Amino acid sequence: MLLISMSDVIDGIVAKQAESSCKGGDIFDIVADFMVVLSIFILWYLKQMVSAYIIFLILFSFISFGYISFLRKKIVKNKIGKFVGAVCFSGITVIIFTRLYFKEIYISVQNLTLIFISIYLIISIIENVRSIVKEIKYEQK
Repeated sequence: MLLISMSDVIDGIVAKQAESSCKGGDIFDIVADFMVVLSIFILWYLKQMVSAYIIFLILFSFISFGYISFLRKKIVKNKIGKFVGAVCFSGITVIIFTRLYFKEIYISVQNLTLIFISIYLIISIIENVRSIVKEIKYEQK
C-alpha cells in the first residue's frame, strides 16, 4: 500500500517537473487509484470488516467525479476531490498498520478512520454534485 502511494506521488512530481502531463495518464492514474481503493474495501466488506455504505460512498464519489468531468470535457480537480485517493490510501494504511501492530486499539482506530474517510467522501460528493448543478444551470442559459 505504501509503495502504491509513493509511486503515485513520485509520478506526479516527475510529471510536474517535466511538464509532461497527458489526459490519458491522468485518467489512468485516477481509475487505477479508484480500482485499488474499491478492491480493498470490497475485500474488507466480504470479510465483514466494513459496512457496505463505504463502498457506496466510494462508488458515488467516483461516479459524480466522472460525470462532472464528462460535462466539462476535462478532468475536474477541485480542492477537495483531488485528495480523495490520498485520504483513502492513508486510511487504508492506518487500518492495516494498526491491525498488525496495535491489536488492542485496532477496532477503535478502524472505526475512527472509517468515519473520517466517510466524512471526506461525503464532502467530496457534495462538492461534485454542486459542480454538476452549477454546470447544468450554466448550460441552460
